Amino acid sequence: MWRGPSPSPLFTETNVLNLQLIEGFILGAGLLIALGPKDTFVIKNNLAGSNAVVLVLICALSDAMLIMLGVVGLGAVITANRWVMVLTMTVSILYLIYFGIRALQSAYLGQTSVGELGVIHAPMTRAYVVKGAIFHSLLSPFAWLDTVLVIGSISAIKIGADKFFFASGAVVASFLWFIALTVGSRLAAPMFRNPRVWQGLDILVFISMFVLAGKLLADYPWR
Repeated sequence: MWRGPSPSPLFTETNVLNLQLIEGFILGAGLLIALGPKDTFVIKNNLAGSNAVVLVLICALSDAMLIMLGVVGLGAVITANRWVMVLTMTVSILYLIYFGIRALQSAYLGQTSVGELGVIHAPMTRAYVVKGAIFHSLLSPFAWLDTVLVIGSISAIKIGADKFFFASGAVVASFLWFIALTVGSRLAAPMFRNPRVWQGLDILVFISMFVLAGKLLADYPWR
């Protein structure tokens, strides 16, 4: 007796890979969508009209590279070494505190940038933007935490293609975030003609940096 087509299994290989992609995207969005030092740099340079495409590409591709480094095992190696982990966390927290204090100083003095970013009223040169983007994307310790350490460590439990679909989801989240940050900051540009709005942004940066530093202190098992 003909019983019709057999129902498709719920967890086919394709469905599982798609789930890994979605899981990686959700984790990447949760970790990367935050007002950190690199995001602040992107916002302020986009408001100045400074090489937006170059900035997005450097920031997103840097995230992709660090995520892939974590996925191939570097994150698991670092987390397995207690002293390396403690040093990374300590330097990252100090970096966030320093960046937050500079933002508060900028707000108090009525400046329009966070210290080393310079005056934002005029567009920056491409060389300056590239140098700043590389520093915030690759040379600051905080840039390695969410990408190499967290995403890399979680990916260590995944096998074969699952690992790289998971990483791909996180990479997509990073690209979409920096594109949204660029478009959003351009749309908000008229508001930032008011110096008070700049001060508000600096205060928000100050709060965000200290919240992130506090989260690192609270979440990491120091003992």
